[in-house]
Amino acid sequence: MRNKIFANGFLILALIMSATASLLAQNYRDSLLNLLTPDLDNDAKARIYCNIAKYENDPDTINKYARLAEESVSDSTDIKAEAISYRAYVLYNEMNYEKSLQLYREAFELCKNSNKKSLSNKMLMNQGCCLEAMENIAGALEKYSEALERSRQLGDTTIILWIYENMCTICSEAKIFRLAEGYSNMALALCKASQSPDQLVIAYEIKAQMLFVKSFTSHGHERDSLLREATIYCDSVKNIVERTKCADFECLSALNEVNLIKCKIYLYQANKKNNKAYSDTARKYLTLYENWSHELRDSTAQYIIYLHTAEYYYINGEYKKSLAISENINDAAITKKYDKVALYKLISDTYFKLKQYDKSHLWEEKLLALANDGTESRILSQIAESHIQQTNQIMQRNAELDKQQRQQEYQQDINDKKNKLKMLIVALCFCFVLVIVALFYVRRKRTMSRILETKNSALLQKQEEIIQQQNVITQQKEKAEQTNAFMLQSIRYARHIQRTALPSSDDVKALFPDCFLCYMPKDIVSGDFYYVTKKGDFNVMVIADCTGHGVPGGFLSMFGISAITEILARTNDDIIPGIVLDNMRDFVKEAFSSNESYNDLSDDNVNNEYQSTNNHNDTRSESDESSENKDESFSTADGMDMSICAVNFATREIRFAGAYHSAYIWSKGTITRLKGNRMPIGRHIKEDGAFSTITQTLQQGDMLYMMTDGIQGQMGGLSGTKFMTKRLLQFFSENASFPCEKQKECFENVINDWMYGTMQVDDITLAGIRIG
Repeated sequence: MRNKIFANGFLILALIMSATASLLAQNYRDSLLNLLTPDLDNDAKARIYCNIAKYENDPDTINKYARLAEESVSDSTDIKAEAISYRAYVLYNEMNYEKSLQLYREAFELCKNSNKKSLSNKMLMNQGCCLEAMENIAGALEKYSEALERSRQLGDTTIILWIYENMCTICSEAKIFRLAEGYSNMALALCKASQSPDQLVIAYEIKAQMLFVKSFTSHGHERDSLLREATIYCDSVKNIVERTKCADFECLSALNEVNLIKCKIYLYQANKKNNKAYSDTARKYLTLYENWSHELRDSTAQYIIYLHTAEYYYINGEYKKSLAISENINDAAITKKYDKVALYKLISDTYFKLKQYDKSHLWEEKLLALANDGTESRILSQIAESHIQQTNQIMQRNAELDKQQRQQEYQQDINDKKNKLKMLIVALCFCFVLVIVALFYVRRKRTMSRILETKNSALLQKQEEIIQQQNVITQQKEKAEQTNAFMLQSIRYARHIQRTALPSSDDVKALFPDCFLCYMPKDIVSGDFYYVTKKGDFNVMVIADCTGHGVPGGFLSMFGISAITEILARTNDDIIPGIVLDNMRDFVKEAFSSNESYNDLSDDNVNNEYQSTNNHNDTRSESDESSENKDESFSTADGMDMSICAVNFATREIRFAGAYHSAYIWSKGTITRLKGNRMPIGRHIKEDGAFSTITQTLQQGDMLYMMTDGIQGQMGGLSGTKFMTKRLLQFFSENASFPCEKQKECFENVINDWMYGTMQVDDITLAGIRIG
């Protein structure tokens, strides 16, 4: 009962709004008609009739006053062309595209030589729309290209964006996405340069539309990624409109288009995941689109609304309702090819669900015929390529002019500074000369001969000493350069040996197909190393940070690679990372047991040696473990920090153990820390027994991160502080949903920006693994 009352109330409200709009239109029309007086000239009368036709919604009324304007006009070809365009607009909405195209051509011929360049430009664009609706793609592109050139001359950014949108749509439907992306990128660049919110929302809507159409040609993860990116641009349009409170037609139209895109995305998600919540959300966005279309009285949009309403009923299992709507849709009114494909597929699938297989097969044949229908791709590609080249040349030419202007301003500034500096030097020199002259005359008679003799003797002596010192310095410099070159050559060869010992990127990808690895040594050779192997059902990754960096760290890393390779080789297939770390610690302690420095150092001395030679561990104590080691001291001379993670991709089980290393898991926006033992691989004052192994089962799409402490300890930023774990976790939260290669690129940009102007203080290694 309540629903019925609400429905009746909504109907009454709609009737009141419609009656109000009609009354306002009637009042506006009557006020204009009152201006018609007997002494008014014909062109002024025609202008009044055109204004009435412009703001009317009823097709018959538009035709009536447009014809009155044509009959009344005497000399003004612009007014006549505008009146003809209103009649063409009515024919276009009635899907009589050929007649509409004929009238738009007639209007263009009337106004192409007039002073109103924008009017003739609109006639060209409308011709392109008619040709596009008639599926004459090449002809449509030619008209759009001609209109685009005219718009550039006029500097009309809004019209340029509208043309870019249509050309991007054409190329997207023809599956020439490289060109479609080019048009969308040019639209985005144009809007960012203009800094206009109402134009920027149009560019974002163009980008979202292109990404959505492109997703139809993709599958699986790639399609989901494109839809996510399209959703981001749709949300950007909504945010800009809400933030700027833009009420212009362009802003609201772009917002309406992204509502339709989000409706399609949620319908796809609902069909894919069989989730009614998605279909209800899609219906909400479709309602928003429907309300806007009713206000505009857009008949073409009505068929799109019917199509997605039918899809909504199909997804919710109401097949008869879906069929009743979809079969009554006039496919000639749907101008976009992918919407026709969606319509044919929906009808075919609906008949199949209703077990009417013969009718389903008939619509399947129509779908195949539509899919095999060509779109003049070769002509389209040639025209679009030519247009993009022209646009790039214009943008490059403008960039060169801006660069020349900046160079001239910079050179002028340099010249001004040079002139000021010259004047300052001349002034200082003049003052200096005055002082010297005064002193010279005061002491000239008394001390001239003595000073000259003393100076000459001292100069001769210093000259001889300088010559001898220069010879010695030259010899030492040559020797130092020779020694340095030899050492540098040796270290570079050591880097080659070290890189050869590390697993190749192909080896890593073979075991971890969806992962990334950032390996950034501080010096030529690195104290960090990584290793991958396969043990039974588990794929194993090892990340280690040896004591020091540079040459000492490089030597120790080579020892570590050899040791971990040997230990993992003799480990059974049911790998336990904690046991591997125990074996590694025993191996290291035994290998360095002959080092007398261990036997001669007390606990305090060992701790001092650790603090002086292993500055990179300060990073660990200040960041990751700052709250846990206030009262704890530890000691090591030679050794390493290490983490081992074994992943079973079939069961999504992971096993982790860490020696002064932790790992992090990102799952659905939540980050969990896998905490390792606070003991290194090597000698330590407090050895808490065996290393522990953490076992956990992850979900599909989760990210596992392993790293060394060189990241948290890196100095930089505006305040010259350490990067710290907080910023690293923030990076994981913001980028974990991106593809691994994108995450690697983002991390390298972030850490390089952080280090800008400062030195890298330690080796950096970061690995990210996507759980499939």
